[in-house]
Amino acid sequence: MNQKITSITAQKRPGRFNVFLDGNYAFSVSEDVLVKFQLSKGKELDSADLEEIFKADDLSKALNKALDYLSYSLRTEKETRQKLAKEGLEDSIIETVIKKLTKMKLLNDSEYAKSYVRTMAKTTDKGPRFIANSLKEKGISLYDMEDALLEYPAEMQLKNALKLAKKTVAKSKKKSFNECNQKITQALLNKGYSSELASQVRQSLNLTKDVDQEHENLRLETEKLWHKNSRIDLKKRRNKIKAALFRKGFDLYECDRILDELENTETEN
Repeated sequence: MNQKITSITAQKRPGRFNVFLDGNYAFSVSEDVLVKFQLSKGKELDSADLEEIFKADDLSKALNKALDYLSYSLRTEKETRQKLAKEGLEDSIIETVIKKLTKMKLLNDSEYAKSYVRTMAKTTDKGPRFIANSLKEKGISLYDMEDALLEYPAEMQLKNALKLAKKTVAKSKKKSFNECNQKITQALLNKGYSSELASQVRQSLNLTKDVDQEHENLRLETEKLWHKNSRIDLKKRRNKIKAALFRKGFDLYECDRILDELENTETEN
């Protein structure tokens, strides 16, 4: 049974219209759908027409949601699919929207990956492995990922890695020389740089052990641990402290000497 459009009114929300059939409110549509189906007062619609209109409007709403999502930042295809799925949209609608966005050149994983790598290289201290893992999580293919990582040349990696290493050195002034080197390597590996680059960075820094500073750091650390473990049996106390200082990269011969001094001072008191 056909129904006749008796009026069409604009909603307060821009781009949306209310359609009345046989004098009663029936549904709302976007301006795109209104134009596509040439909806106007007096036009008659059957059930098949209505089904097509509803499908088209669902697609229009989904496309607008996607466009709004993309308006804030570049997105990958995977991220966009996930966003639309969270909106409760059907797979068929999501697939159609993705195809439209790709055709409109609003979705392009290859260009997204290149832009992402350039931004990360210029604004963060992250290495290529960290960036690659992020791209993988975003759904970027291996081919696009490898192509994009060419935007992060070796000289820029070295520059960023050196900057990170210098920050690590500044934070490790009270550490042993060995632990400082370990901290540098670990910081670089954690940020996604290769072990080869970490070795190159340590060579570039050309760090040398300051014997006086090393001794002072050892003394301070030993005294701290000595007082912290004051309730432990003396032999166990020494062994525990030496084990802790060994893990921190200090020389155990020097450690024994300082422990002897602390023990003698405590005994005398």
